[in-house]
Amino acid sequence: MNIDKAFVLNSLDYKDNSKILYLYTVNGHLSVLAHGVKKLNSINRFLSQNGNLISLSISKGKFPSLKEGHLVNDYESIKKDIYKYTYMNHIMELVRSVISDDLNHEKMFSFLEKLFIKMDEGTDPDILSFIFELKLLYFVGYGLNFKKCNVCNDNENLVFNPSSGGLTCSKHLNFKDPSYDRDIYLILQDLYMIDISVTDIPKLDTPLKAVIRNIIDMLYNEFISFKTKSREIIKQIEKY
Repeated sequence: MNIDKAFVLNSLDYKDNSKILYLYTVNGHLSVLAHGVKKLNSINRFLSQNGNLISLSISKGKFPSLKEGHLVNDYESIKKDIYKYTYMNHIMELVRSVISDDLNHEKMFSFLEKLFIKMDEGTDPDILSFIFELKLLYFVGYGLNFKKCNVCNDNENLVFNPSSGGLTCSKHLNFKDPSYDRDIYLILQDLYMIDISVTDIPKLDTPLKAVIRNIIDMLYNEFISFKTKSREIIKQIEKY
C-alpha cells in the first residue's frame, strides 16, 4: 500500500532498533512499525523525526510495517529554531490527541500543509498556532459565536465570554467570568475566520498575543480539557 503524504506526529522506541511511527494522513491517523529505523545505516532513519512530511509504502494488516519511505519536506527552517519547532510539536500533539477518526481528515491535512509552509517561510508561529487552535475548535464541533448573545440573541452591549464559547450581552453575563470587549473579540474573530491561502497573516504585539493566548487556553480548558507538553515549554519561554 502506497501513501503519498503523511505527517510524522510522534514516534515511540520499539525493541532495540525499531520505532512505531504515529502518522497523520488524508485518511486519518495511522500507526506504522519501522523495523531497524534506529540503526545508523538505516536508509529510513531520517524519516522518523517529528514534523517530517513523508511518502511511504507499507505492508498490509492491522499493524503495518514500513517497507520504503521518502522525505517530502523536513521543514528545515522550523527545525533550526527551537521556538518554531516547539510550536510545531504543540500543533502535532493537538492533532494526535484531539482529532478523532470520524472527521474530515483531507481538509485538515491540507490546512496543516499550508500552515507549516508558512511557518517554515518565517510567519510568526504564535499567530499561526492561534489560528490553528481556533479553527481546531470548530473542526471538532465547538464553533465559536461572534454574531449575537448566546442566550437571548441580542446584538448590543456584547462581550466575548470564553466559558460560553462566544458573545454574551451585559444582561446575561456572569460577572465572575472573564470577558473581553469588542476590540479584542474582533481580533479573535479575524483569526478564527481567516483563510491563510488568500489573506495575509495579521501581526500582533506581545501584550495582545498574551491576551489572545490566555483566551485560547481558557477555551481549551473549557471545551477540550487537554494541554500539550509543548504548550508548557512555550509558556516557560514566553512567560504567558
